Amino acid sequence: MMREGDIFIPPGSTLDAMTGDRVRVAISRDKRRERRSDTEGPQFTGEVVEVVERKRSVFTGEMFKQGPLWLAQPDGREMRAPIVIRDAASKNVSVGDKVVIEIIDYPEGDQLAEGVISRVLGEAGQPDVETQAVIAAFSLPGEFPESCQEQARRATRQYEAEIADWERNGAKALKGRQDLTDEFITTIDPPDAKDYDDAISLNRLDDGGWELGVHIADVAHFIDQGSKLDVEAADRANSVYLPRLVIPMLPEILSNGICSLQEGVPRYAKSAFIRYDKQGRVRSERVAQTLIKSAKRMTYLEAQALIDGDDEEARAHAKTETAYTPRLRETVKDMDTLARLIQARRKKQGMISLELPDVDLIFDEHGRVIDAEEEDDAFTHTIIEMFMVEANEVLARLFEKLKVPLLRRVHPEPTPGETEHMQRAAKVAGFTVPKHPTREELQGLLDATRGTSAARAVHMAVLRTLTKAEYSPAAGRALRAGQQGVRALHEPDPALPGPDGAPGHGRVPAPHGQRAGRAQQRRGVGEARERPPRQPRVPGQRGADGDRAALLDA
Repeated sequence: MMREGDIFIPPGSTLDAMTGDRVRVAISRDKRRERRSDTEGPQFTGEVVEVVERKRSVFTGEMFKQGPLWLAQPDGREMRAPIVIRDAASKNVSVGDKVVIEIIDYPEGDQLAEGVISRVLGEAGQPDVETQAVIAAFSLPGEFPESCQEQARRATRQYEAEIADWERNGAKALKGRQDLTDEFITTIDPPDAKDYDDAISLNRLDDGGWELGVHIADVAHFIDQGSKLDVEAADRANSVYLPRLVIPMLPEILSNGICSLQEGVPRYAKSAFIRYDKQGRVRSERVAQTLIKSAKRMTYLEAQALIDGDDEEARAHAKTETAYTPRLRETVKDMDTLARLIQARRKKQGMISLELPDVDLIFDEHGRVIDAEEEDDAFTHTIIEMFMVEANEVLARLFEKLKVPLLRRVHPEPTPGETEHMQRAAKVAGFTVPKHPTREELQGLLDATRGTSAARAVHMAVLRTLTKAEYSPAAGRALRAGQQGVRALHEPDPALPGPDGAPGHGRVPAPHGQRAGRAQQRRGVGEARERPPRQPRVPGQRGADGDRAALLDA
């Protein structure tokens, strides 16, 4: 009999299996879980009886000696017991060195794993050594192949020629692309941002409403589908952010160059335009391929200070010296007004608003952590979140209308165990939550604990009930659920091919009104779902491991 779905494996029943391994499991009915669960039908647990196929063979660890025997204590939680290293002498390692290990014999029973050293990284605890250990442990990519770099350089030269043609001949040189370079468009990003993926325009309408423009860097314009660079970017899956280091999905000549919506320079974009009435309700929408020019780069705190009318504070957080014109002041205040109307509407629709600020690590010149501080709580973060979600929904509705397949980011229903954990956290904080809380009840709990000492624990417990998001072609119900939104969770960025905006080549209709064949459209989405990337798609884990390594070095 075949069953689909997860099988709960309790502690002590995993044999020596690790995450990602293919295993054979003996399933038994679990009456204890049935008594605790309000789900109808039998509950089952499993016990791993055999590891059929290993997923991971490369580990990193710190060398030590036990008598004459060399061992490495592996990093992370996948393998707890030391790894026997029999070639240590030939690799000239010292106690305390960080090494990369290739497993040749996996642990079995009370027998330790054995491995060989493939690289000696240096002294454990040194910031750069620990960063390299994270890169090695997750097999993160290095430099781009020369063929990809050359493709990026060709794309840049072609773009420069096209812009020169536009400067000589005007809009007719844009081949159907709408010229928005005279529009007032701004970017709002963190102060340390290296590239700028999205920009915003906002114009008041005669009826008191607004037209919002969300402009996303047109990355796909520069990458031919199926080209070496396209395949390389898909294999990388996403950019990886480690302490003091970024491993980009695209060569920097693209990501930090012609695909970055920098202040004062023309850039290709894909734009979504949404018209709202005075109450913030959507009245009409359209998409276009555009050429834009950002009039002002702002940081989140700079824009917030302008909204609050504090020029001195705004200047303290500015990264450019562009003047604060009346148009800029009016625009940021209108952004604040419209975003609050959208937020109120989305809350009525069931949006869950979590208060879980990121924590930024502060490094000294040697790369060691000297401080940690919570991300600021400026409402300008929410402004951009609201506008990006609105743009994503425009594209989702457009694709639905055209019957074009696309991947949606959806959250499966929480498991009973995840709900129980949230109920316990709420009880400790003095609140009672039903077994099947509605979105309104969850939001009530979040609002009641906001600003209290229990806020982080309760908000994190609610977040844990929101099962890890998946990219799925599921239609209808999944789309409507996605429209309700979760503020604290990542929304796909339409700028990028791959998981951060999968798939980039299918985000808006083909140029000049052309439509790709239905089979080709389905094939593109299928490839994005089914072709495994060269690296494991666990960016959150990589980032967490990188931060953990940095903190341990402090």
